[in-house]
Amino acid sequence: MTSNNELAQRYQTTVDVFTKFQQMKTLADGSALSYPKSPEWNTRLQRFAEVWRKSCPYFTFEIVSESDNGSVWLHITGPEGTSSFVEGAHQMLTSSLNPAPSKRLWLKWKFVRITNAVRILPDFLIIGAKKCGTTSLYAYLTQHPHVASAFRKEIYYFDGYYRHGSSWYRAFFPTRMQRFYQKKIKKANLISGEASPEYILDPNTPARVFETIPAVKLIAILRNPVDKAYSYYQHQLRVGFETLTFEEAIDREIENLKKDPGYFDQNHSYLAGCQYAEQLERWLKVFPKEQLLVIGNEELSTAPEKTFAKVLEFLNLPTFSPKTFKRLNAFPYPDMSGETRERLVKYFKPYNEKLYALLDRKLEWDN
Repeated sequence: MTSNNELAQRYQTTVDVFTKFQQMKTLADGSALSYPKSPEWNTRLQRFAEVWRKSCPYFTFEIVSESDNGSVWLHITGPEGTSSFVEGAHQMLTSSLNPAPSKRLWLKWKFVRITNAVRILPDFLIIGAKKCGTTSLYAYLTQHPHVASAFRKEIYYFDGYYRHGSSWYRAFFPTRMQRFYQKKIKKANLISGEASPEYILDPNTPARVFETIPAVKLIAILRNPVDKAYSYYQHQLRVGFETLTFEEAIDREIENLKKDPGYFDQNHSYLAGCQYAEQLERWLKVFPKEQLLVIGNEELSTAPEKTFAKVLEFLNLPTFSPKTFKRLNAFPYPDMSGETRERLVKYFKPYNEKLYALLDRKLEWDN
């Protein structure tokens, strides 16, 4: 298992590569990024390529030096979607979605902390689930003129930072003056929210949310558990938390669940993390059903306008369409084997049936 120090170094190198390039070019099968030609950057790019080759063998990383302009280029090529992934990674790290640490960001945080007393609490929460499209949905919503983005998309206050108190939490959201200005001058409402996709998993979070913001609107976006489990595995493999094959990881989790039905390891629970009915039931014990909207990731992908309109209606927002319904935080990887898919379809069938009964509608997750 990769050490915490190695993971931190890997993250910082990744941030540098995706945020500090000078120029980006689209290639036929990927992207090319340019950097200053220097020993420091050469070492950094070599380190990045070495680590990513191990966790993403279906990508190709080539470092190309150009003598004429004093630049060094990193070519990242691979399967369809590679170029979109590179562009998306840059957007994520340079926006309020998942901003990379920087001095500027630190100074901004110091300011909002000082003004937390005049800030509002969120009107909506996207509670999950991870690898189901929360980033895309949040990006679409925060383009709406009546929606103000939080300081960052994922705050994890109710499960990870609850001890800091609600005054700390308020610092992430707009001021009451911003809301007043929107209502009095622009004659429109202003709402805000955040999207922490692991809220859905934590058993303590529903009661904490209700105690703090009882009228909040909750949105859960779910994905075929077969695809979600595999996507989360690929994510953990990429960032260094996983070393086994997908099939080995599933076998390990099943054995652990046999020994302890309540077993849950945040970094390796690919199956338990997809038992949506059990997760939603915890929320519905605390919140009335009309405060929870559940949509399918597949709905958002195949019918984005219609599905997004449903979200806007739930939040009492006027009709609006973002510039594009481009998927964010999407990462290309090879298909799982047909045998493994068939095995997981069978495994998740009773859990899906329980979810359909809870929602009183069926999602197309039978394959």
